[in-house]
Amino acid sequence: MRHLLTFACLPLLAGCAEWFFSGEHHRDLSHPVVLVETTGGVELGASTEYGVLTLGRTATDGPCRVHYLLGPTPMIDDGTMQPTGSLFVRAAIDLRTQNARVLERAPDAKDELLAMWTPDGTTMREVDVRLVRREGIAGDVLANPGTELPTGAAVLRRNDLDVGYDFVGLVAGKATVDSGPTAGTYYVFAGVDRVRELLAVPEQHPVDLQPRHRADGITVMEPVKAPPAEAKEPEKKAPEK
Repeated sequence: MRHLLTFACLPLLAGCAEWFFSGEHHRDLSHPVVLVETTGGVELGASTEYGVLTLGRTATDGPCRVHYLLGPTPMIDDGTMQPTGSLFVRAAIDLRTQNARVLERAPDAKDELLAMWTPDGTTMREVDVRLVRREGIAGDVLANPGTELPTGAAVLRRNDLDVGYDFVGLVAGKATVDSGPTAGTYYVFAGVDRVRELLAVPEQHPVDLQPRHRADGITVMEPVKAPPAEAKEPEKKAPEK
């Protein structure tokens, strides 16, 4: 009976099956990046402890589709783009993703940084990067690594924990200085200061949850939606005598 139950449960774990039979003894959390399809196009982002974060360059609300990895297995889940009141836009989905912890301080020159992104939702690109700390340049700025960094690529810090990476920010764009001692090409990124702005926006907590049964057989918990307010009929005034 025990064996029958085991095999009966395996179809429910289809997303984890490849990892389950891979011989690995720990969950693979080494690729906390996503590709998000929105109503306005496609953009990159990162899966963090505060949700799937993007820069909202293609959409700040509406439906979306998130491509990410669960272990070595490519996954796709539909969700909704949600503004956060900060520079980041959250792609809210039902299922859990790889959650990179946010670095609790500003990065420094001693940190080993890399940029990571997924161009197609199934493969990964990684490039070592370094901070720029020199007179005339301030803020969250990366030196040009010699490889084009796409907007939305995750900037990560290597750590000694099992997770492997801390979230440092998202590449926001390229900047070029034409002349002077700082002449060159750089990449700016939305860093941990922008995450603090996200956390400073008040949210309702706790919230009441209710189960929702998805078409794929997975049951998830979601906030209870308040019923729409009933329209009040205008008061009738008594006719004047």
